[in-house]
Amino acid sequence: MSTPTGHWDDPVDLIVIGGGINGAGIARDAAQRGLSVVLFERSDFGAGATGNSSGMIHGGIRYLLNDPEVTRLACLDSGYIQKIAQHLIFRIPFVMPMRGTSILRKTYITLTEMYFEVYDRYQPLKQGKPHCRLTGEEIHQIVPGLDPTVAGAVTTDEWGIDSYRLNLINAMDAAEFGAELNTYHEVIALLRGDNGEIRGVKVRDRLSGAVEERFGKVVLNAAGAWATKVFGLTSQHKDLVRPGKGIHVVYPGRLTNYAIIAKAIDGRQIFICPHQNETWIGTTDDDYWGDLDDIEILEDEVKYLVDGVANIFPAVLKHRISRLTVGCRPTIYAYGPTESALSRDHMLHDHRTDGAPNLFSLTGGKLASYRIISEEV
Repeated sequence: MSTPTGHWDDPVDLIVIGGGINGAGIARDAAQRGLSVVLFERSDFGAGATGNSSGMIHGGIRYLLNDPEVTRLACLDSGYIQKIAQHLIFRIPFVMPMRGTSILRKTYITLTEMYFEVYDRYQPLKQGKPHCRLTGEEIHQIVPGLDPTVAGAVTTDEWGIDSYRLNLINAMDAAEFGAELNTYHEVIALLRGDNGEIRGVKVRDRLSGAVEERFGKVVLNAAGAWATKVFGLTSQHKDLVRPGKGIHVVYPGRLTNYAIIAKAIDGRQIFICPHQNETWIGTTDDDYWGDLDDIEILEDEVKYLVDGVANIFPAVLKHRISRLTVGCRPTIYAYGPTESALSRDHMLHDHRTDGAPNLFSLTGGKLASYRIISEEV
């Protein structure tokens, strides 16, 4: 197909701001439908939340009670992603260890198992295996290094993925269908028409310094945690996202062949997980209102994760950390609830009501739901 130039009198159908998994996925979907697409990414593909995610296309079991539709859609899309990118996925079996043999503990294990039975109903959507209950002897046999007080466990089944490569193959496929992709190009202004409608963008090449204007019928803000900043180019302020800072602690090699669900000191669920040839501990979930381009990892955050895992898996303390990762989730803005209680659903904002027709912003969503989000947008 011939791609329009994106000039004033020859606008492209869609300008996408942001080259994370959602931006690349939307560009791919739109290009496959025959639309002319131009994408601008201020850094490289997957440089934000996508590349710093936990690298899982999981079903979101923890959202099951409060947001079951998020769980259903994540499981459904996980199944689709497995068909699209079979070469990028790998199975990750999870175990949730349980301590003690008292009646109260046995009751807790039973209730936990009932919860996993509900999750089992979604597992066929993503080719997941049903849960099973393990005795103390069984769990210590398959996961050496657990605390001796662990008396049993419940399992579940999830999928890992190379999120960078998933992001990249979506971008490559978008280009194959005619989309124009520009990395290291920062949108510095939104261009308006005679009636105030958004007609395009002014972008600066961060490598050469060159500035150009490109025009489109629709401009989609898929900048992730930077979405509020991009909307601010309209000269208005509106909180679109509530950035959620998350870090991972990474160890070389596989400290365990099974992902272990643990609890941090404040009761939040965290995990230690084999991921390809590394082991990851994650993740924190805190509000972040600082500079998104310069996020500092605090010693207390690392200690929070390592101590939480060491409480159930003390063997982790014998190993040395190789690196840390940090990113910000583009969670939908809400006032009141804690960051970890915010919805992981997604929202498409039509800024016509904000005096900026033709501008849309995408916020929220999960890695496991990117394909459904792309199709919906």
